Amino acid sequence: MADSEVDAATPEPVMEDEGLLSTLDIVLVSVIAAVLIYWITFRKKTPAEEIPEFKKLTTQVTTTQEKSFIEKMKKTGRNIVVFYGSQTGTAEEFSNRLAKDAQRYGMKGMAADPEEYDMSELSRLAEIENSIAIFCVATYGEGDPTDNAQEFHDWLQEGDAELGASTSRCTPDPLFDLVRFQVFALGNKTYEHFNAMGKYVDKRLEELGAKRIFDLGMGDDDANLEEDFVSWREQFWPAMCEHFGVEATGEESSIRQYELEVHGDIDMSTVYTGEISRLKSFETQRPPFDTKTPSWLRSRSTAN
Repeated sequence: MADSEVDAATPEPVMEDEGLLSTLDIVLVSVIAAVLIYWITFRKKTPAEEIPEFKKLTTQVTTTQEKSFIEKMKKTGRNIVVFYGSQTGTAEEFSNRLAKDAQRYGMKGMAADPEEYDMSELSRLAEIENSIAIFCVATYGEGDPTDNAQEFHDWLQEGDAELGASTSRCTPDPLFDLVRFQVFALGNKTYEHFNAMGKYVDKRLEELGAKRIFDLGMGDDDANLEEDFVSWREQFWPAMCEHFGVEATGEESSIRQYELEVHGDIDMSTVYTGEISRLKSFETQRPPFDTKTPSWLRSRSTAN
């Protein structure tokens, strides 16, 4: 009873309210704030990154003159252009050979890719004297043109060859009256559409009014394409010379000619007859063939 009265009389200690931030917290916040202020105020300002300037790419625009094979022929003095439609390179090779052949007949030729030129200028070919357009075109796949001759084929097929909208496809165009052409087709008889591209070019140019000089040449890769081309070429050039009134100079014109001249009054002591690869060979001359380097003819005669 007494103990309970004592407990009731003893007052409980009162807890004082502590602040939200202690002294240590205040110090830490102050330090962090000072560091931030210093960093913002005194930090080095980095220069603004320069935006790199990109040079404007200048694309080379193909001019009309570069696309004009007529202007190129006039500038270089050529009167024969050989267009090739080639997929594997054979027609291109034949075109280069025909272009080189022109020199033997006093003419100048050039091989050309129809994809690189404006083929609508064919009607202007007559502006060049004694001019002719030769086409070496291969048939690809099932009667299709080669990749580089596709645009030329489409141009012929769509009737864009300077024909009016009301003009029939089979009506000759007066602009082609003086144009001369020739076609050599490359194909394979094992395919259904043998030389379809070459036949079409030959037929279409004739419909436009151009004049064919010689028969359509057709090469068969299933037999011997090279022989077909050589046989046709040997007949084509004389026909072309006859058409233009050009005198054939002959194949020997591009071959060097030699003449044997015998000199009997020469001092042989001044003529070198030794082997130039030997040391002091001029002082001690001897025949170029000996036991170390025997002559092939001497060895052959000995063996016989």
